[in-house]
Amino acid sequence: MKLKFAFFLVLLSSSVLGQKSIYPLNHSYSNIIEKQMQSKSANYHTAMRPFIFEEKDSTIIDSAFAQFKRSKKLYLLGVSWWSKAALWGERKIFDEPFITLKKDELTLRLHPLCDFGYGRDSVSKKVTYSNSRGVWVEGTFGKKIYFSTSFIESQADFLPYVDAQMTNSLVVPGQGRYKIFKNNQGYDYNRSSALISYSPNKTFNFQFGQDKLFIGDGYRSLLLSDNSFNYPFVKVSAKFWKVQYSSIYAQLTSAVTANDQLFPKKYGTFHYLSWNATKWLNIGLFESIIWSGANGRGFDFQYLNPIIFLRPVEFNNGSSDNALLGATGKIKITNKWHLYGQLLVDEFNFQKVKQASGWWGNKWGIQAGTKCYDLFKIKNLSTQLEFNAVRPYTYSHSDSLSNYSHFNQALAHPLGANFMEGVGFIRYNHKRIFLEIKGSWAQYGADINGVNWGGNIFLSYNTNKAQIPGAEPEFGHQIGQGLVNTLWYSDVKVAYLVNPNNNMRFEMGWMKRDQRTYNTVALTNYFYIGLKTALFNYYTDF
Repeated sequence: MKLKFAFFLVLLSSSVLGQKSIYPLNHSYSNIIEKQMQSKSANYHTAMRPFIFEEKDSTIIDSAFAQFKRSKKLYLLGVSWWSKAALWGERKIFDEPFITLKKDELTLRLHPLCDFGYGRDSVSKKVTYSNSRGVWVEGTFGKKIYFSTSFIESQADFLPYVDAQMTNSLVVPGQGRYKIFKNNQGYDYNRSSALISYSPNKTFNFQFGQDKLFIGDGYRSLLLSDNSFNYPFVKVSAKFWKVQYSSIYAQLTSAVTANDQLFPKKYGTFHYLSWNATKWLNIGLFESIIWSGANGRGFDFQYLNPIIFLRPVEFNNGSSDNALLGATGKIKITNKWHLYGQLLVDEFNFQKVKQASGWWGNKWGIQAGTKCYDLFKIKNLSTQLEFNAVRPYTYSHSDSLSNYSHFNQALAHPLGANFMEGVGFIRYNHKRIFLEIKGSWAQYGADINGVNWGGNIFLSYNTNKAQIPGAEPEFGHQIGQGLVNTLWYSDVKVAYLVNPNNNMRFEMGWMKRDQRTYNTVALTNYFYIGLKTALFNYYTDF
């Protein structure tokens, strides 16, 4: 069905095609582009991702990718046909899209996609592999329409802790359902995406597709992230003066089961207002409503209201849909150093908070981070530090189908709720050689003895421990309550960028993971190597 949907959009795009460039969500890709956005006009809005660029923004892209031009190329003597073929192959491998077609106002580019990898965990002795093949087609028609579609078929095997997560969720992290491959030799799954973007003028942009979105300037987003699988959506954006405003309407999946059946649907409306208040300060406001499609309810057209603040609509409906409010902020200390943050409010009762600390319904999350480019005046050396914390029972709902999730995965942070986390990056590149060092620490509370301690967003909050006979009262709930897990995660990798057009890179690295409770220890010591087109983010740091 997903392949048919993607194919339908390809057919549609061939008749309406487009212009604006939309760059993938991959963090390393975005980091290069965002550095240039910080040093240019203050009127860019970097929290609504993926980025959209017009022709007038071509200097941003040119500046970001100029460093990848090869000064030396392979030289072959002679003018024989095989020499010309070799030079053509060199350009296609290192410098250009595999196929580029131009006719009148139509530009079409085809890129091969792959993920061929091998790894071994020295603790469990498990050998992992990935074998992904696919294609990405994108292009423009005139100056108003951009289109993109991709399809990837994969067979892979994963580390034990990822296997355990997949057994619980029935899906591959960040992707969809899987089938067992060749008598437990791995998993078979696929991923398709498609998008059409239409910009009738300088103010408005309309998008229709099946993909992921991200709101925020950080590595994580507590509002809307790319942690879950692709979903169909319509996005309407308006940019004027110093403001960018986006409305998103999405169809989500409430729950995925092991049976081949039509999974229950739910729906979401998301609004995000970004305002560049000054040259150094950006303020954003966010809200969302999630509601279940159970009992034939379907899409509630009252939530098509494009104006921010849907909570009064939800209240007047007499409904108990899942509403979230949030805010973002970014402060530019200099063009190469900025601070960013997010605040999420799921539920807040000031009177309850005044009565005592730790009311279970006091549900919120907070993010604080900083990014610095050209650290110590070393070109292309950047660092990022980030802290995230989310209180117990956040994102959950009385109706467990209306929680803040899609395809059995969180729409925000991979850890769900009831956690604290610190994460940091050091990134450096010299031309096409990349080095990335990542480290993170997290502490979260898991359920124990059948009691809902607030970390599992898929459980109804009506099962919280305040309502269990003999349990503690409704106050005194703190982040990390329940079975305390402490997680250390580090990853060091070196890569060579083969082709910047599709971020094809050869990389190798080492990852160490240490997860502990009061009576268990789970260790991973993992070496990996591979060739991949890293256009998407897949999170396994949980």
